[in-house]
Amino acid sequence: MFFSWDLARTIEEQFTLHASAPIDIRVYEAQKAVNRLLNQYVQIQANPEAFAGQSITLHIEHYENEPEKSILALHTSPHLEQLILEVQEEQANQRIN
Repeated sequence: MFFSWDLARTIEEQFTLHASAPIDIRVYEAQKAVNRLLNQYVQIQANPEAFAGQSITLHIEHYENEPEKSILALHTSPHLEQLILEVQEEQANQRIN
């Protein structure tokens, strides 16, 4: 759960820091920060089997119907994605109960 918060904050910070740069530069800088974040989680051994060897790749996707609109997409390695989804589901279930 903390990783998801750190990930969102990391990406947001980079887009804010490089707000005047072209979108490709913002994505590039955010990608570098995401890579550092993953490495940091491995180095501090925060659940090593969850983060070691995992990846998150950022890129811009354009809507088919509206090519002028785009969204930042995250492609997460399957293992890490599954763990994130499990934690999110667990958190949702705790809120319901």
